[in-house]
Amino acid sequence: MDPTESGIAARAAQAQQNLVAALRECCELADAVESLRGPDLLEVLVYLDSLRFVMAESGQLLQGVVRGFEGEEM
Repeated sequence: MDPTESGIAARAAQAQQNLVAALRECCELADAVESLRGPDLLEVLVYLDSLRFVMAESGQLLQGVVRGFEGEEM
């Protein structure tokens, strides 16, 4: 594996870990969204927005890597 491929693999692995962690946090925050009100709810909602950003960025990176691997197999 050349250095470029190992760098891509490392970024993909990190993106996958970030995505999994963000998804788990979202599930854990469901009860908070359901029960909190006012400033506490707002704080959770703002945090969820930051998690959405992590999920979008990580998901896009992983999609690119997976599509790249699929193209190599053809």
